[in-house]
Amino acid sequence: MKVRNLALAAALFVGLSNMVGAAMAQAKVFVVNEQKVRAESKLGKAMDASLNELANKGVEQLGLKSLQSEVQSEANALKPQTQSLTREALEANPTLKARVEGLSKKAGELQQKQNVLNATVEKQDTGYSYAFYAVMLPAIEAVAKEANADIVLSYPSTLYTKDAIDLSAKVIARLDATVPTLEALKAALPQPPANPAAPGGGQ
Repeated sequence: MKVRNLALAAALFVGLSNMVGAAMAQAKVFVVNEQKVRAESKLGKAMDASLNELANKGVEQLGLKSLQSEVQSEANALKPQTQSLTREALEANPTLKARVEGLSKKAGELQQKQNVLNATVEKQDTGYSYAFYAVMLPAIEAVAKEANADIVLSYPSTLYTKDAIDLSAKVIARLDATVPTLEALKAALPQPPANPAAPGGGQ
């Protein structure tokens, strides 16, 4: 009896698998490579240019280039004088010790400023990513409807695809036509509600 039940269960499983396979075979399945869309679309390139500009301005405002040059120059100058010294020998040389401590302090300052800049750029990039996703989804939906797609998968979740079923290029074209710039992105995103007027305002 148990063997018969197992056989029936196995047959049922195979039958269900065949039904699912047949359904998937009949469905029109496409993929979209979101990373490619971000990298190759006009909006994605505008975001990258904005992030690079933000990083370059930060480097200039924080004086990172000159500070890094000073740190590197002093490190190169001190290396032949300190690489063979013991800690006791360095302690016995107040002038050299002061230079080493000064270098350490300046290197710490450089690292701190770099961390601040990296955090600023990363925060902006995160905001851009959310905004990009918000306008990419309608583009994917529009292209999917044009292709009469039943299912659209994310490219990283697929193991193999044919070029013919990749909608990325069409999504890029759709985005380029509808949201090509950061200004267009700002206009396309939902606007925050206006602050309510204070009680008695304008009286």
